[in-house]
Amino acid sequence: MDEYEKLLKELEEEVKVKRSMSWEELLSWGEEHDVGLVTLSLLLEELKRKGIVEASPELELVDEHLEIAIPRRITVRRPKAPAAPKPKTVREKRLKGARERQGALLKYLLGEEGEEAKEEKRAEEQSVERPPIESEHPESLTAVAEEEAIQSRAPADRDLAIALQYLRRYWSVGELRFVADLKSLGVNDPESLLRRLVSEGLVTLAEPGVVNAKKEEVEKRVKELGTVSTKSLADLLGF
Repeated sequence: MDEYEKLLKELEEEVKVKRSMSWEELLSWGEEHDVGLVTLSLLLEELKRKGIVEASPELELVDEHLEIAIPRRITVRRPKAPAAPKPKTVREKRLKGARERQGALLKYLLGEEGEEAKEEKRAEEQSVERPPIESEHPESLTAVAEEEAIQSRAPADRDLAIALQYLRRYWSVGELRFVADLKSLGVNDPESLLRRLVSEGLVTLAEPGVVNAKKEEVEKRVKELGTVSTKSLADLLGF
């Protein structure tokens, strides 16, 4: 178990003991465990994602510079008790019996007329079917489709490519510096991107407040994203 998973387990146990924690208590817990604000926000998001806690919609801005906000209160999520089945009324029982009789009648009728209905449906389908229209320029349509697919995933790929190029140069960096640098490079939500990097095994938070890249995994992902242009990223990072 790495340091991040250990902290996640400790925070989960703390919340379960207290049943509810305010944002002040969360900050106090973070200080006691030497956990930075970025790591604390990641831990809270992970507990919400796993369905362990419920977070209040009201947020408290704890870092104006990095725009980090945490819920004003979190509470242990209680499992929902299954609803007791309602006793059926006389009217419902009668309706159920009528539906069953109607169903039996339909099955009987379909058994007699089913083959004729199938033939009519088959004839209708054959009359509606038309051969596909072949494009005069299949290559151009393929190129357009590929371009649309690239555009649809471009923002996520671009943010990930920026982070990977950054981590190739800085294998170990403080969380606050990492978030601030990625913001300056045009990443809209560095905190979410950091959570993605952790969940996909590209980085670890081995020490509170420090992001450590997994070199082999980062290099492997860079090769997988080889179709994403990194020339501008190299210029931004001073490569």
